[in-house]
Amino acid sequence: MLYEIRMIGSRDTSGKSLSAIISEKIRRAIVEAEFEFGESLSEESLAMAFEVSRTPVREALNLLQMQDLVRIVPKSGTYVFEPTHEDIAELCDFRAGLEERAMRLTLAADREKLTRLLAGEVAAMRIAVEAGNRRAYGRHDTEFHLAFFRDCGNRYLARAYESILGRVAALRTHLAIEAPGEPARSLADHEEIADLAARDRPDEIAAILEDHILRTKSNYLNALRKRSKEAADPRALRLRRQLSQAGLGQP
Repeated sequence: MLYEIRMIGSRDTSGKSLSAIISEKIRRAIVEAEFEFGESLSEESLAMAFEVSRTPVREALNLLQMQDLVRIVPKSGTYVFEPTHEDIAELCDFRAGLEERAMRLTLAADREKLTRLLAGEVAAMRIAVEAGNRRAYGRHDTEFHLAFFRDCGNRYLARAYESILGRVAALRTHLAIEAPGEPARSLADHEEIADLAARDRPDEIAAILEDHILRTKSNYLNALRKRSKEAADPRALRLRRQLSQAGLGQP
C-alpha cells in the first residue's frame, strides 16, 4: 500500500500539507503491521517511495514521534516504536478510564446515534471474522471504541484518546493475532456492549468494558513475552509478519 502512493504537489484537495499526508500513510502502515515494532525507517527510502524530497518525510516523522509511533534517535535513525510491558499495562489502564467516562457522556447525549454506530461496526466485524480478515476486524474494532468519543461533548477526553489512538490500534493489529480464542471473545463483548447501549445500561457496559480492556492487556502482555522468546529466530518473525499482512493468525 505505502509504496504504491505517488505524491504530486505540496497539498491535496483537502488542503492537507504534504508532510501531513505522508505522516498519515506511514501511520497507517505502522498500525496495519506493514512495519514491525522497532523497524528502521529510512528517510531516503521513504522519500524515494513517495517521490518527494527528504524534507516533508522528515517533517512527517517528527509528527509521528509526537504521537509516540516512532522514535527518532540522533545520529542513528528513526524506528517504529517498541512497546514495553510497562507501556502496555499503563496504556490499557488509561484507556479504560477514558472509554468508560466517554461512553457515559455519549450514551446520555445521544443514545440512538451511539447505538447505530456501534451496531454498524459490530456488523462489519462479523463480516471480517467470517472472512478471516483480522486487519479489517482491527479497523472496525478501533472505530467501535472511537464511537464513544464522537459526541461525548468533552474535547479534553477526545484529545486524550486521540493522543493514544495510534498506539492502541497498532498494538491491536500487531499483538491481537497472538491471543488464543480471539477475535471470537472480542466480538462477543462488542455485541453485548452494543445491545446494552440500545437498552441504556451504562453500568453494565462499564463492567464489560473494564473486563474487555483488562483481558486485552493480558493478551498483549502474553503476546509480547512470546515475541521476546522468538526474537532470536528470524524465521518465526518472518512467518508472523507474513500472516499478519495476510490478515491471518492462529486458528
